[in-house]
Amino acid sequence: MQYVAPVLALLLGIYWVMAGFGYGLWVRNGPGGGFLPVIGGLLTIVFGISVLLQNKKGNKDAGKFSWRAFLPAVALLATLLLSQLVGMLVSMAIFIFLWLRLEEKEKASRSLAISLGTVVVVYLVFVAWLRVPFPKGILGLL
Repeated sequence: MQYVAPVLALLLGIYWVMAGFGYGLWVRNGPGGGFLPVIGGLLTIVFGISVLLQNKKGNKDAGKFSWRAFLPAVALLATLLLSQLVGMLVSMAIFIFLWLRLEEKEKASRSLAISLGTVVVVYLVFVAWLRVPFPKGILGLL
């Protein structure tokens, strides 16, 4: 059981790298659509190998199973599904706020400031500057 998650991470990382190359790493004078998936896939592969090696060395916590380990994946899936309804940036703000409040135990004011600040920076960089289209959802929100 201790090898399931790192092997899945390795497979997912390999998929991201292969899919990323299909989008192109560099177009004209800047990064293409596959640049970040390739980087993310390579990091996922490295981290998956790292966890496999830790498990092989007999890490005491490696065999312990907890459903809580799936919380980040469930939260991200919920964010993606919510983005189809309210838009990517709104769902991102909700995800960051809830994660900081519930998981990191931050104050509400700090969580709100960080989530809104992050969304503003993402909007300015990706939407305003790089002109990357984000899903707006059926409500038409960013």
